[in-house]
Amino acid sequence: MVKNILIFSAHGDDEIIGMGGSILKYLNEGKSIIQTVFTTGEKSHPHFKEEIITNIRRKEMEKVAKKIGIKKLIYFNLKEGSIKKGIEENEIKPQIKKLIEKANPEKIFTVSSSEIHPDHRAVNEVILEIVDSLNKKYQVYTFNIWTFPKLIPDPFIYTDISDNFWKKIDLMKEHKSQWISIYLQLIPVIFRAKYYGYKSGYKYAEKFERIR
Repeated sequence: MVKNILIFSAHGDDEIIGMGGSILKYLNEGKSIIQTVFTTGEKSHPHFKEEIITNIRRKEMEKVAKKIGIKKLIYFNLKEGSIKKGIEENEIKPQIKKLIEKANPEKIFTVSSSEIHPDHRAVNEVILEIVDSLNKKYQVYTFNIWTFPKLIPDPFIYTDISDNFWKKIDLMKEHKSQWISIYLQLIPVIFRAKYYGYKSGYKYAEKFERIR
């Protein structure tokens, strides 16, 4: 039976920035990636109509998914900056609970509570709330995008992404509508991968905190 990896992110490029190398590694191991995105990302270009940038960002996500073999993308289509309100108004929690129980994932990944972006923290909060309400216990790991892990970390793991690191960088660049954000991230992403690689004995690595 194929093992599922379930990823919950706020925006369509979060998972590639935070754990793109690990996604490629899991796919190469024959595991199935289920990617869930909470927001439409409509505020990244305030000079565009929301439906235009939403469509552009969705096409970028789907292009990346098709390129690397992610077969399941799930969109909750919530407004940026209003995730908590959107979750309640659109009854998202029962959908997440059903998704987790049906997928029965080997691991769940989501964004860290230490992130500066309120949407990232909101996703972290709701995922932990739902996971803690379930009868079955799941392994939950967090990844960072704009911040480093907490100074006093939970137990963590390093993933060797040496074979996939530069493929990850190429995938980040596929999010062309977010080029400013992506290029601001390149140096921190490279630095973190080298540093985590040094700490773990690999050339490049990604670090995850296990919080459940």
